[in-house]
Amino acid sequence: MTTAVSGLIKIGQSGINNFQERMRFLEANGYYNVVGLKRFFAIELDDYVDKETLLHDIFEKHRVGESELFALDQELVRQLLLSFEGKIIYPENINQAKEFDEVTEIRKQGKLFSFYKKGLKNGDEILFIKDKNISAKICGEREVEYQGQIWKLSPLAYRIFEQRGELNTSGAYQGANYFEYNGKKLKDIPDKVL
Repeated sequence: MTTAVSGLIKIGQSGINNFQERMRFLEANGYYNVVGLKRFFAIELDDYVDKETLLHDIFEKHRVGESELFALDQELVRQLLLSFEGKIIYPENINQAKEFDEVTEIRKQGKLFSFYKKGLKNGDEILFIKDKNISAKICGEREVEYQGQIWKLSPLAYRIFEQRGELNTSGAYQGANYFEYNGKKLKDIPDKVL
């Protein structure tokens, strides 16, 4: 889960039977005096307790006290989780191999897209370039809310193109190419000094 503090994430495990309830509880109540928790990524794994312990051990130097909070790049953690064999639970309907390739490429380039670096904030509305009637609201550094679900830009662009029957042959989408804010394509908005 991401938190209200940019760069601070929660890594934990929950049984699949109480996943939705646990997420709602954490989103409503926070964790360890940290608020603004939002679902970011969940994968169903065999031996999930052992894998959670492994993740905590790997990232121990980034851990906040004895909590499940870590000062880490969330995309690094997502990349690692995508490398595990398992069923993606959240976000729904993503292609695990394509997501892994995409986040790996983004990390290789060393430049992760950030609404905040572009000067945008939570609540700002972005529009799909090919149909200005399709909009999403920014709700995190790299997330938007669309039709009641939280999305990253690339999977959302894929989903919209899929719904429109306009998928490209590669199936890969750089989300910032397909959305705009105040008439400017997101990828063309310069980063601001934070």
